[in-house]
Amino acid sequence: MSLKSMAYDNPSYVTRQSGFNTIMTAGSGGVSSKFVAFANLLLFSLTTFTITAGSSTYTNGLTGGPVGVGTAGPAVAATQLSMIRITNTASAGATVALSTSTIGPFTIAGDFLGAGGTATNQIGASNQFSLNTATGTAGLNGLAINAGDQFYFVNGTDASAVELIAVDYQIQPLANVTA
Repeated sequence: MSLKSMAYDNPSYVTRQSGFNTIMTAGSGGVSSKFVAFANLLLFSLTTFTITAGSSTYTNGLTGGPVGVGTAGPAVAATQLSMIRITNTASAGATVALSTSTIGPFTIAGDFLGAGGTATNQIGASNQFSLNTATGTAGLNGLAINAGDQFYFVNGTDASAVELIAVDYQIQPLANVTA
């Protein structure tokens, strides 16, 4: 096995993928399985699908509403989740030094009704949230993560919410991949 970098327009670099699908478990602080980046990636969005609706009440606006909706008012029967990223901050060859960062929280509450509106999450409701698409790295947009970085999702304080989660990502152009 070897690593190689392909041409910048190789389909591996220009195709978006949804290869990380997981279930966030119920309970305050419930977690999903972890994903380990196999190459330098750009994470563009996370999509949630409600399996068990939460019963907590959250006010949306911490990270905005779902994609294309903007900031909405209070949400009823909702849950929140955050993405946790674990990365090695040590230089190559040095002793591993892990660091964590939190992205979110994201309020899961079904379809928002616009500014000042309310929404109740329902089984089967789907939400999509952008991940750092305004700034990005080198003008590429997306949340840049390095090969070997890990990420997973943590439930907020809701005792019953269960969400199916998918992450839309792309391999960073010219990143080394397994040959």
